Order: sequence, then C-alpha cells, then structure tokens
Amino acid sequence: MREEILKERLKEGDTLPSIREMASQIRVNPNTVARAYRELEMEGIIMARQGLGYIVVSNRDQVRDSVFENLSAELREPLLRMKKSGISLERLLEVIEKIWKEIN
Repeated sequence: MREEILKERLKEGDTLPSIREMASQIRVNPNTVARAYRELEMEGIIMARQGLGYIVVSNRDQVRDSVFENLSAELREPLLRMKKSGISLERLLEVIEKIWKEIN
C-alpha cells in the first residue's frame, strides 16, 4: 500500500478492497491482510469507515516521510556500529552506491 501511494496509484480518499477481496487478489490468508490493514491504520495511512471500508487518509508526502522515519530508525544501530568501527562516511556512501546500482 505504501508503494502504491508513493507511486500515486492510490491517492488520499481512495477506497481499498475489503479484507476478503484483497486476500483473494494476492492469495494470502485474510488474517494476514487484516494485520496489514491494522498496521497501516495505526500508522495513520488508512482508516476504517463504517459502511465504506478502508480508505486512504495519507498523501504521498506523508507516506514518504513515514518511510524515511522508519528507515532512519532501522539504520541507526548499524550505522552507529560502522562509525564506532572507524568506517568513514565516504566509504559507506561508496558501498551504498554500489548496492544501489546492483539492484537497478
């Protein structure tokens, strides 16, 4: 869902498929979809509306900010270990750039 919002395939106010519909579309257990919807709702990305189902309540910029906040939290510990090990920012950026090119 985050990716769909970032690519603007989903926009603020769009209605999402029901839990059962989504589970059927992506071939997973409905409980998995329900968990994902709850997580997105806790993050303020979607909201359950009585009679309407789930709707997108965040725009692209809000989702991008949330993704970067989560990324920052995930990277903090590994970056701290690298810094304490004496790895320079320049070397780290070289590694990141190399990986970035490999995955494109």
